[in-house]
Amino acid sequence: MPPVFGAVFLWLSATILWWSGWREEATEDIPHWAVGVFLSGWPLALLVNVRLTPSFSINGAWIWMLLGITIMAWRIPSVRRWTSVSGGILVGSAYILIYRLAYYPSGFSHFLAPWGAAMLVGWLSALLLRNVSEQVLAVSCGLYFSALLTALTHGSTEPDALVRASEWMQGWWIAVLFARLWSVTVRNVSDQTKRWSFKLGGKRGGQRS
Repeated sequence: MPPVFGAVFLWLSATILWWSGWREEATEDIPHWAVGVFLSGWPLALLVNVRLTPSFSINGAWIWMLLGITIMAWRIPSVRRWTSVSGGILVGSAYILIYRLAYYPSGFSHFLAPWGAAMLVGWLSALLLRNVSEQVLAVSCGLYFSALLTALTHGSTEPDALVRASEWMQGWWIAVLFARLWSVTVRNVSDQTKRWSFKLGGKRGGQRS
């Protein structure tokens, strides 16, 4: 699947999941209308390329995402914000290493790039941080860090801004969705285990009495 179609499909999946119930899992103070504006504006920004120089342009979705992430980071308390940023740099370093391993001949090469590497980034973010905003900030910082480092060390070989942005955003959506999926699953399993333990404890207590 081309990266642009993958990114759009993942955006659509995230939009459906958010409005179908995932917004109720966001326990911190995140305005639902702000997330709705971000999700609504993303496909429109994807259609726009902002030319910075005659030979270099940036896709509008990159700018839109950076704006949304900056506003979200500003709302996070200072200590949690810098913890998320440092976790993002760690995750970004792991992403670069994992993505590079995909170029070595092995049975994991097709899994690692690009879906597997992004899923591992999301999993690491979910392990390090629990809240939605912190996980999104960590994933974003990690992927921005890896993209910047790759551009500085290897340069860009793809002239199309939409293609570059689509590849990056496909990994971003994968990582964020997997982080939230992992967090929600772990939380639901933990809650269900507590209910079962309470029921079993109540039954045993009733039998003893």
